[in-house]
Amino acid sequence: MEEGRQNFVVVGIGEVLWDIYRQGRHLGGAASNFAIHATQLGDHGVTVSRVGDDGMGRELLSALKNWQLQTRYIQTDTSHGTGNVMISLDVKGMPTFRCSHDVAFDYLQHDEKSQALAASANAVFFTALGQRATASRHAIQRFLHAANRAVKIFEVNWLPPRDDLRTLLQQCLSFTQILKANELGMNAVRHALRKEDESIGKFVDFLFKKYSLKLIVVTRGENGCEIYDGQRVVKVDTLPVRVVDTTGAGDAFAAGLIHKYLRGAPLQDMAEFANLLGAFVSTQLGATPTFSPALLETFRESLE
Repeated sequence: MEEGRQNFVVVGIGEVLWDIYRQGRHLGGAASNFAIHATQLGDHGVTVSRVGDDGMGRELLSALKNWQLQTRYIQTDTSHGTGNVMISLDVKGMPTFRCSHDVAFDYLQHDEKSQALAASANAVFFTALGQRATASRHAIQRFLHAANRAVKIFEVNWLPPRDDLRTLLQQCLSFTQILKANELGMNAVRHALRKEDESIGKFVDFLFKKYSLKLIVVTRGENGCEIYDGQRVVKVDTLPVRVVDTTGAGDAFAAGLIHKYLRGAPLQDMAEFANLLGAFVSTQLGATPTFSPALLETFRESLE
């Protein structure tokens, strides 16, 4: 069967919001970024989140529809506004974020529609930021519990105080098959679990022994990435691209990784493809640039 004809249900649950730049605003939030990239790769990407009953929320729903994403799993909150992040880019395209608080996605609820979707999901991407509030944390973890046939990838994209992060990790790692974090996030995980004095190799071994993990992914920006499977590690160097904006590159990496994982690709192929997709996104402004598999292949060839 051709890869593109295998259509998996790939869910991003948690934050959906507007990324606001000096030049304008772009659709953002890890849950929607991930689902959009999964859709562009040929799968059935779905976002589960919550927006305000306001102009920004209605525009966000319209933007998702333009991406051919369903909006039936996007709840509307009449008491809290749509989330947004103010983004400033430095000369290297590295963003600084100022995220709004107490917004609609913090009040996500687990309902009958979510329950039915969870039962059909092949993969679920969820984040630390999406669970910063009690209500959304409860809803997301109920969804994960119901998604008993899905591979689950947990992104550590928000760093609360150590004790709070430890509690979150203890809750989430019991659901998780793939743990993903950048270098800063992984160091925070080590600190939270009181393993900061161990080498990364020993810490990874500890995680595989304690939890039912299949993969551990560490992205290191200009130093590439590492993917561990409990037996070996694959390291891939960063690609020589002109970085414009790294916002959303990690979400793209996760979508590329899951796309290959669901198809049983070798570890090296997973790492290289995820790295390629993340690199492509970093050459564009905004977290969800348009692409196709053919465009990605052309992009790859241009780097050789």
